[in-house]
Amino acid sequence: MIKAIIFDCFGVLYPNASGHFFERHRKLFGKDSTALDKLNLQIDLGEITRAKFFVGLEKETGIPFGKIKAEIDQELVVDQRLVEFIKKLKKTYKISMISNAGQEEIAIIYRDQIGILFDAMTVSYEVGIVKPNKEIFLICAKRLGVKLTECLLIDDSVVNIKAAQKLGMKTFLYNNFDIFSQNFRAFIKSP
Repeated sequence: MIKAIIFDCFGVLYPNASGHFFERHRKLFGKDSTALDKLNLQIDLGEITRAKFFVGLEKETGIPFGKIKAEIDQELVVDQRLVEFIKKLKKTYKISMISNAGQEEIAIIYRDQIGILFDAMTVSYEVGIVKPNKEIFLICAKRLGVKLTECLLIDDSVVNIKAAQKLGMKTFLYNNFDIFSQNFRAFIKSP
């Protein structure tokens, strides 16, 4: 039985977060994503600031720092429909957020005053582990006081979904709010 629902942050709560920036400028990153992957890991572990992340992106793409920041920041808009949906779920389930993010990135939760939605939050920079590492899921479940098998992960990453499934978690691959809201009730009741 599901007792807790865990939401990814960027890609789910903030559906247009930086992924759109990377899609728009994919050709500038070339076929080798090593530098980009390294920058993402560094910011997610809290090893670099957001400004250093943007400097690294500027070096990789040639796009000016200010343009990168402006493009990414304009996409950091919380999905209010999902927020309202979560408020209803909170009456029945423990609600959590799990995210690969740095401290400055996750501050957006407090800016938008949605931190109150969560019974617990697990963020990579705080725990020193990024998804899909199984340890971050274990920490999240422990903070919620539930077993992994009692959790439902809602994430937009297939890699994270597969890792959670290996741990016995139920999962829902998130595409957008419309698909999610249409399928959620039937999904939650399935065995």
